[in-house]
Amino acid sequence: MAELQGMPVGRHLEAIVAECRAQNSIGGYPARKMFRGFPGFDFAVDFHGRRPATPLGPASGPHTQMAQNIVLAFLGGSRIIELKTVQIRDQLQIPRPCIDVRNVGYNIEWSQELRLHESYQEYVNAWVLLKLIEKLELLGVPAGDPFYATVFDLSVGYDLAGISSPPMQRWLAGMQNAEAAIAAALATLPPAFRHLRHTAIPPNLSDSVTLSTFHGCPREEIENIVQHLISVHGFHVIVKMNPTLLGYETVRRVLHEALGYTEMQLDPQAFETDLQFDEAVAMLQRLQAFAGRHGRHVGAKFTNTLVVKNHERIFKDEFIYLSGPPLHVLAMHAMQRFRQAMGAGFHLSFSAGINKQNFAAAVACNLRPVSTCTDLLKTGGYTRLFDYLKNLKQAMAETGSRTIAEFILADAGGTAASVAAAGEINAGRIVPALVHDPQYHARMNRKAPPKINSHLALFDCITCNKCLPVCPNAANFSLPIGKKSLPLINSLRFQRVNSCWRRRSKSPISRISAMTAAIATPTARRPAVRSSRSRVSFSRKPALRNPRRATASTSPRPTR
Repeated sequence: MAELQGMPVGRHLEAIVAECRAQNSIGGYPARKMFRGFPGFDFAVDFHGRRPATPLGPASGPHTQMAQNIVLAFLGGSRIIELKTVQIRDQLQIPRPCIDVRNVGYNIEWSQELRLHESYQEYVNAWVLLKLIEKLELLGVPAGDPFYATVFDLSVGYDLAGISSPPMQRWLAGMQNAEAAIAAALATLPPAFRHLRHTAIPPNLSDSVTLSTFHGCPREEIENIVQHLISVHGFHVIVKMNPTLLGYETVRRVLHEALGYTEMQLDPQAFETDLQFDEAVAMLQRLQAFAGRHGRHVGAKFTNTLVVKNHERIFKDEFIYLSGPPLHVLAMHAMQRFRQAMGAGFHLSFSAGINKQNFAAAVACNLRPVSTCTDLLKTGGYTRLFDYLKNLKQAMAETGSRTIAEFILADAGGTAASVAAAGEINAGRIVPALVHDPQYHARMNRKAPPKINSHLALFDCITCNKCLPVCPNAANFSLPIGKKSLPLINSLRFQRVNSCWRRRSKSPISRISAMTAAIATPTARRPAVRSSRSRVSFSRKPALRNPRRATASTSPRPTR
């Protein structure tokens, strides 16, 4: 497996400040797309008694594994960060590739790619970096403003034996009190930032957990895990549900008949072994009472991925896991049915096929957080988050709303007795219409990304600018160099063909490749190549042990 390696806080902060000053960006994220709030609009929501500044978050997955992941998500406006799932088995061999998002989304991966202690360090580093960004006021917002209010929501799996094991117990306790780790992280700050070494940073990184369990996990096991997390650790707990709650026939009808995804073949056994709807309702009712006795909250998240039979050539596994547009429709139907059974006031979070077009509608259904993954693995990467909040602001302005509560009430016509009741009313209007929305239909999601008729070797870059923002780990970056004339290495190997240089073996080499080679290896006698390109792309080696493989491994990966 490709290995990821984090950097100390000091090196992160040096890079952040230097890039911010030199290029007006952070981790390649341009300042013009950074969320700084919208005057007159308050996006804050309640989350287990805390008030994060927005309901938006990256879902537990590749966008919340490394410290830079979390910083970039924050820059886009995410304020409820669903951290990557951790488990006791932290030396997994994950097949490559493990994610495919050419149109919809499929994956065969699950938990963290780091060791437990490495995941812990990355989350501590991210927490510290967010506080230092606030302290330095790099976004131009005064320190202490509610704009910065951010919540880390843990994600753990997958069975009671693993979660209650000593290493996991220590890990969970460390997330609740990271005082020593925070002090150690601050100690890595270089002399230029010595004045920040004693910054007061809250030691409690999180007081909530979203529980992820194996497909087919028995009801008793899930219930015991939740009770353990509440009674032993004092966490608020959200249980991630599977779309199989809807039942085989309902899922088949929506997926095949309503949306047209007939190529996706379901696994009947998954519907038999997964938690059943009535079981889930009864279990959450018991857990709601249990949590109340301990002064904690429980909720449900919709949904996990949907297991389908492998009909693609990308993966070798018998089954693959669906995300993206079709899952959105299924998850919203499951959410609405579950809320009707549990009551309008029951806490629900959501992550399935969220994008800038449907984010505001999900917020109107009183879901929090509303998180995303698959959409961020498309062109633009983290910068797509800004448009989620921009569209939410527009929807709020159209209803004359200035807060999320006002928006939910106004979207329901202003007649609901409470925000909870209004959210249920809105879902009753929004969810049935989804099957008629073309953006979720198969015919709109079959097109594969365009390909070029060229084999790209190392540094033979077409400068499409897709890999830079899409990589969840910010492992790629560009250096602005302007127009320059650079000599070409070993002219005997290349010949000029129109506006490009080609290898005499007929393997194409772009002008940018020649530039990169010339920079890397000076040679005395060589012809000049004039370039009109303005950027050269490299891998950010300090963050990775094996940059090529690690960059490939962090291609589209929704969580399971």
